[in-house]
Parts: sequence; C-alpha cells; structure tokens
Amino acid sequence: MATNILSKSRRKFVKVKTFAEQFDMSDKTVYQMIKNPIFEPAIIKIGEKGIRLDQDKAFEIMQQYYN
Repeated sequence: MATNILSKSRRKFVKVKTFAEQFDMSDKTVYQMIKNPIFEPAIIKIGEKGIRLDQDKAFEIMQQYYN
C-alpha cells in the first residue's frame, strides 16, 4: 500500500513560554518539568541556549506521566 508523502503532518515546535501559556503554567514550572529525562523526545535545541518543545509529544508525555 502506497502512502502519500504529502499527507504526513509536520511536527509543531513551540517556545517554552507559548507552551506554558497554553496550559496555564509558569515558565519556571515548564523548565523544571522538562529537566526530567522522559521529556527528552519532545525537546529540540536551537543553537546553544534555545529550546523548543514538540507540542503534541510533550502533551502526550504529560498525559502518561501525570495521570
């Protein structure tokens, strides 16, 4: 069965501040949360200090970890 390459969705990366606002959390709380090694698949580094989160993957991890 052939798959259409264009039908695959792109991963959506957001800034930590945007992620925190979306889930009504403080930035500090999100930074402490992503220090946990289970969030590693949801993080991408931009340059030396920049961090972006894969919005869908981070939400999935939060559901599994905090339930």
